[in-house]
Amino acid sequence: MFLDPLAPLNAACLLIPPPLLAQVDNLHRFGELAPLEILTTALAGCGIGLVSGLFGVGGGFLIVPVLSALYGFRLAWIGTASCQALGQATTGLLARRFDWHHLQLPLIVSGGLVTGVWFGSSVLAVTEVSTANDNSKNVVLGTYTVLLTLVGLLSLWEVRRTRRGRPLKRGWIADWHLPPYASFPQLKASRMSITVLAWFGLAVGFLAGLVGLSGGMIMLPGLIYCVGLGTHQAVAVTLVIVWLVAAQASVIHAWNGRVDLWLAMSLLAGGTIGARIGSQLSNRLGGSTLRQGFGWLLLGTAALAAAQLADVIPH
Repeated sequence: MFLDPLAPLNAACLLIPPPLLAQVDNLHRFGELAPLEILTTALAGCGIGLVSGLFGVGGGFLIVPVLSALYGFRLAWIGTASCQALGQATTGLLARRFDWHHLQLPLIVSGGLVTGVWFGSSVLAVTEVSTANDNSKNVVLGTYTVLLTLVGLLSLWEVRRTRRGRPLKRGWIADWHLPPYASFPQLKASRMSITVLAWFGLAVGFLAGLVGLSGGMIMLPGLIYCVGLGTHQAVAVTLVIVWLVAAQASVIHAWNGRVDLWLAMSLLAGGTIGARIGSQLSNRLGGSTLRQGFGWLLLGTAALAAAQLADVIPH
């Protein structure tokens, strides 16, 4: 059963009296979105698509806080985020000069990703059945806030150290020697442990399935700092991984009825344009600038999720 969104609760709609909001909500019961909501969602999708193409992430970490701020929190936003991330990753890959060696690492990691997404989605399903919607909201938004804050602070701290001539050591998991191994000519280390990469994928996939992340938010800094890839190379590899995770997560969440097709279509309509523009901008910016922008983006999104969790923003 598909869950329909509530009326938008952004700054403009806070001025609309409750009776009018109730009339807008009635449109949802007939399976339609009001024109204002379609436009608002498409514009949000365009901005999220820009972020997707710019940083190589699916934008799933933005979808749930943004949709919750506009329409109130629903578990359907998690599956909708996966669908939107799939579309943005596809557009981003088509807009880039894709090298086939970018497939080697994602395919090895995909074993852990597939298992992790299934496990995370199963945990979410148990939470949905055994707890009230408010408790599910606290689990999702709380996880968002902690993850986004930690990764955002790490990114900004690393950029600051690099600019002061004290860069962090990269590629430290490449030194973990657990057979079997795979060769990666494009990496700093000539070979890496398949076991370590699989467990890394398992952790990313679990978070993706639990809170609707496409995995890019964690995978991008993970590939840069843990694996040792360059920023632009990590963006390209992350897009492939995001596509694999989002494709599986979309199917699983749709099967469990956690996708709002109307909002997904509106997001993709705007996001396709934004993703293409973001991919072109990414190729022109330096790696340090991209990492700094990524860190500030994560902290801003964490603040939005924390505000919703603390009921500062109505939902």
